[in-house]
Amino acid sequence: MKACKRVEIVIEEALSGRMAGRLDELGAPGYTLIPRASGRGDRGLRRGDDPTGTLTNCVFIIACDDDETVQRIVDGVRTLLSRSGGICLVSDALWVRH
Repeated sequence: MKACKRVEIVIEEALSGRMAGRLDELGAPGYTLIPRASGRGDRGLRRGDDPTGTLTNCVFIIACDDDETVQRIVDGVRTLLSRSGGICLVSDALWVRH
């Protein structure tokens, strides 16, 4: 196993294309996108089963073993998150490489 950082970003699903493009620009090594995430936060309830998609979030998960890239991602998504809402979490993780 290899030590890495796990970056999780929760954002409105309607903005997932913009976030994916931004992550590419910032040099993210890749990501997993989980659509239709639901939960509750400071902007109220988000339902994963909303047929219109207007009250739906998604989650990006990024595993990165380079601290400079992690910092660039965090700094680079901050503006989008401050305008649209959402969260970015960074935690230590172990990467099971194969």
